[in-house]
Amino acid sequence: MRPAPLPLVGLLAGCGFGLQPTTAEGIAMMLSDSADGGFSDVDTDTDADVDDDLQPEIDSIEPNWGTTAGGTEVVLSGTFGDDATVRVGGVEADNKSVQEKRGILVFFTPEMGDEGPVSVVLESSGETATAEDKFTYYTDGTGLVGAVGRVTWVDIVGDYWVDPPVDTGFASAIVIKPAAFDWTKFYAASQDECESTKGGYAYNPLLESEDPGAGSSVTLTSGSAEIRMPWDTTYGQFADNDLSAAEFAPNSTYDISEVSFNNDEMPEFTVTAAVQTPGSFTVTTPNLHGDTVLRISQNFSLAWSGGGATDGVLLSLQLMNAAGTAVDEEVSCSLRDDGSFNLPTGSFQNWIAGRQLNIFVSRFYVAGGTIDFNNADTAIIGEYMVYGAVFTK
Repeated sequence: MRPAPLPLVGLLAGCGFGLQPTTAEGIAMMLSDSADGGFSDVDTDTDADVDDDLQPEIDSIEPNWGTTAGGTEVVLSGTFGDDATVRVGGVEADNKSVQEKRGILVFFTPEMGDEGPVSVVLESSGETATAEDKFTYYTDGTGLVGAVGRVTWVDIVGDYWVDPPVDTGFASAIVIKPAAFDWTKFYAASQDECESTKGGYAYNPLLESEDPGAGSSVTLTSGSAEIRMPWDTTYGQFADNDLSAAEFAPNSTYDISEVSFNNDEMPEFTVTAAVQTPGSFTVTTPNLHGDTVLRISQNFSLAWSGGGATDGVLLSLQLMNAAGTAVDEEVSCSLRDDGSFNLPTGSFQNWIAGRQLNIFVSRFYVAGGTIDFNNADTAIIGEYMVYGAVFTK
């Protein structure tokens, strides 16, 4: 069975119709890094006539990580002659410049078959200095996703609720080993298609993970708006399930401004323009914003307007049981943001008249920032969701 769309879980308790969704399990994460520490110099020269001032030394390596694809530009500071060369993981690197008097050597890392820590060897005048396991390779994530998540504002519309619910928002994120990932495929295999939970569709990307440790957090910032997501040990994700209007900024760009991991083997990073949020919009058909609960047939039309262009629209329809306390069948659709959609006949396998139908319409962006240490993209979806309900006929 396909996983339930994540925006529908754990956030809409208290609605008059009685829906009490459960919180989604987080996508796990796993990344590795080498521990910090001092460098060790190893003098392999046995020539007693060599001037001690020319003994090669490594003072620092910046950055001390790169991808397995190679080509990372690294600045080595230390002592060496103008004949200096560098080997990384036993493979000779390409020098960009050797500035002997300034003690700076710039080189490009070679390609490496596996990720993990390797040694950097500086050679000059027939002598070497070695920084043991002080450069870390990470699996190249070019074209793949290295962090997933969502930042969502839920605009609960209509005056027909028994107990009027309050607009809310939620955010979650996780770092993963680079993998192929597509948010829209949780809803349907392609755009303008719908899938039922009773139809057997499933999207199960292979995602590797690791616990960053209790006390870890990820912070998103957009101007004065800030979202801090502590690590949720129960569900395995960074999460804030109770966003305020001050934290969610529509039509805004968020940066991952701070990552704090309570795990020395996980690298910390920042990402510019990691999240883009849409503006508010209106569902015009059916009219979810009124004071009367409408009755609609199975092959109804959906229309929306406002908010500017986005990457797409996600639609979820929850057909409730007779008591209105649980979802009997859910249909989810991935749509183009062209303003309208006609639900295909037969989308529901068990359409029943007289039932509550919850309607969630989300307009979204996937900004796609870049994680520097592995060159993977972020896939943190920013969405503005309109949530209302009708009865079936």
